[in-house]
Amino acid sequence: MSLAKVIEEFVSDLEWKETVEIDQETRESSLVTRIEIRNQGFDLHVEGDESRERLSLFLYALFNMIEGKSMDACLLFNYINKCYSYIGRLCLGGTGRIRYREVIDIENLEPSAAMVLNMLASGGVLFERHIEQIAAVALTSRTYEAIRSEYEECDRMRKENPRE
Repeated sequence: MSLAKVIEEFVSDLEWKETVEIDQETRESSLVTRIEIRNQGFDLHVEGDESRERLSLFLYALFNMIEGKSMDACLLFNYINKCYSYIGRLCLGGTGRIRYREVIDIENLEPSAAMVLNMLASGGVLFERHIEQIAAVALTSRTYEAIRSEYEECDRMRKENPRE
């Protein structure tokens, strides 16, 4: 199935009204829409590139990191990427744009709308679980070290009280 059809099926399965843009010449297709996670808006981009056999999903926070916070943000994003199991990666763009990025090489695979849904679910869960810490490090004077200490304290409490 073509990637454009996969993305269209994804849109249909979710009963969205969005249109998938298809460039017949480049064999690229894309969906751009806005979704809500924990009462926060996120820009969702799903891209299919037939010639490169690549299916990509990008989930962008609607706030950018403030100036001077890139080191703290990158350290936090690396910590989240390393310590938690998400298929994609949280990253920071050159303009301070915060995004979840997941790319699948579909060579010798039969892509499906379920693949796109799983990609979105992974990014959605990442932001559901970590949006407060991401916003704190990106928008306030809170440091990576302070937020990392909070994560470690939560982990310690979970180990001491596994039933709670």
